[in-house]
Amino acid sequence: MNIDDLINQIEDIIEEGKHPFGGSKVKVDGDAIRSILSDLRVGLPDEVIKARQIASERKAILSQANDTAEVKIRQAEAQARKLVEEHEITKQAELNAAEIIAEAKNQAADIIEKAKANSNEIVDNAQKWASDLRSSASSFVETIMSESDDILAQSIEDFTKSLNKVRIANQQLKSVTVKKSVQ
Repeated sequence: MNIDDLINQIEDIIEEGKHPFGGSKVKVDGDAIRSILSDLRVGLPDEVIKARQIASERKAILSQANDTAEVKIRQAEAQARKLVEEHEITKQAELNAAEIIAEAKNQAADIIEKAKANSNEIVDNAQKWASDLRSSASSFVETIMSESDDILAQSIEDFTKSLNKVRIANQQLKSVTVKKSVQ
């Protein structure tokens, strides 16, 4: 028999009991109840043991669940701290990157400005050098032309003098030849 059947039997005994003097008290068969209580004690330990085991297992499961939950909570908190730190590191890295980029842009602008200034100076120097070279070349050509004109004029003058000497010599030769022939 199980405990429920034994409890039902106790209830039946109470129901069948007599109410002496019409009160709420009941007169029952004590031996029958003792026998049922004895059966209950015999049958009770298995169910009580099972209940105690279930309660103990429940406590162990709850304790393990609480421990697991605490571990998970600590892990989640650590992960949250890590994410916050990583976010802060990322924000700091982004700020540093922005500063580096701004500095690089400023340096690039300075380099470009200096390069433009240098290239303008080089172009100006090259134009001045080219102008000086043209001027020198022009002056040289004019000098050469002037000297060539002088040399050419001198050569023509020398040639004219030589030609005149040849004419004079030719005339003298003719006059000597005519004199020789007349003689």
